Amino acid sequence: MKRRYVSGLISPGKKIFKDVFHGTSNQTLAKKFPWWQILLSSCIMLFAFVFANNLLSGLILASISSLFIPPTEAKWENMLRVKLDAKVKLFITVLLIVFSIPVSIASHHFQLQKEKEKAQLELAAQQKKALEDKNEAVRKDSLNYYLKLLAAPTKNIERSLRLIDRANTFAKFSDEIDLLSDKRNTLRSNQIDLFIKQGNYSDALGTLDNLIAHNKDADHYYRRAICYQKLKQPQAAVNDLNRAMELGSTAAQRLYNVINPLRKRIIGYVTRCCDGTTSDARGRGACSWHGGVCNWNDPIYEEYRQYE
Repeated sequence: MKRRYVSGLISPGKKIFKDVFHGTSNQTLAKKFPWWQILLSSCIMLFAFVFANNLLSGLILASISSLFIPPTEAKWENMLRVKLDAKVKLFITVLLIVFSIPVSIASHHFQLQKEKEKAQLELAAQQKKALEDKNEAVRKDSLNYYLKLLAAPTKNIERSLRLIDRANTFAKFSDEIDLLSDKRNTLRSNQIDLFIKQGNYSDALGTLDNLIAHNKDADHYYRRAICYQKLKQPQAAVNDLNRAMELGSTAAQRLYNVINPLRKRIIGYVTRCCDGTTSDARGRGACSWHGGVCNWNDPIYEEYRQYE
């Protein structure tokens, strides 16, 4: 059997779910909402978005404001199946507010904890930077102390080399390391000159070996060749002089000609005609067309050097 809604069967004052049953357009009662409800819900909604310190508190306040908004009030009534009169709204509002208090307190404590942890991290970072700055200042002071000692004139090269080794423990940047390396090379170069001047060629060789291992300089090869020459090792001296000449040393070229001069040796004989030409003939008729024979055994020379 087909059923239909009979309008006016339940009086408007007795209805619980006002929006469940609908009559005709002529029978529908217009529902009016007081203006203060709309104003109150708007204020609560604004407070929810501006002052709520967490998402859940904002949702709770937004739910409270929806109780006073005409479109959402009807949905609340249908969902809760109860008429939202002033007492029910007040009860729900108080309940939600009471529930939001511990949530807000917990959120506040959580926010304070996060801020405390952030402050601790910032303090630790500041302390770390302060310690790094202090260590850097100590490092620079120590390095400058040794550089000041190195700048003072001294004849004790070994002492200066030890100072450079100590200063090198405080060198951090490439320009500082390069500066100490240049000073060390200069001191070693002076030490080599002193060894050579004193005739201590073996010690000079050891120092030169260290220098050449780090810097293939023509002057290093040249001075090592001098040491080899003095120690009666001409072949080793010639080898270093060849390397120095490849690097552009003119002094090495002069010493090379002293240690390994150009020589001549006879590699054969030839018949020399009187006009200067040569002939392979050995009998009569030799040089007959060149003015005759002036020397039957004119030597042929070859230029060479003893050390190659």
